[in-house]
Amino acid sequence: MIWGRETWEEVFNTCDVYHIEVDGKCAGDAILEDKGRGAKTIVDFSILPGYQGRGVGKEALEEVKKKGGRLTAITRKETLGFFFKCGFVLRKTIRDYYFPGVDGYYITFSSAVTL
Repeated sequence: MIWGRETWEEVFNTCDVYHIEVDGKCAGDAILEDKGRGAKTIVDFSILPGYQGRGVGKEALEEVKKKGGRLTAITRKETLGFFFKCGFVLRKTIRDYYFPGVDGYYITFSSAVTL
């Protein structure tokens, strides 16, 4: 899906948008929406194909996690393994989230230490 100008204006007004660079070149992006009380939702986390499998995504997600609090996201099956390796846990499967036959997976990460 391609986002139009109105969607981007909404994103820039309501979210933190981070440009991921490697050696001065665009490698992807991370878009976070503040949900209050220390919670943020990952609206988009994308690494360009030429940078995938090189640790760029993991390093970028570690920077996102340093922001603290609780992170949530809804993602596709194809990216679940990546998020699991980065410490996220599956909370719920949302049937037909993207469109019929393509489920969404609600995942969370908490930087809060529990004793």
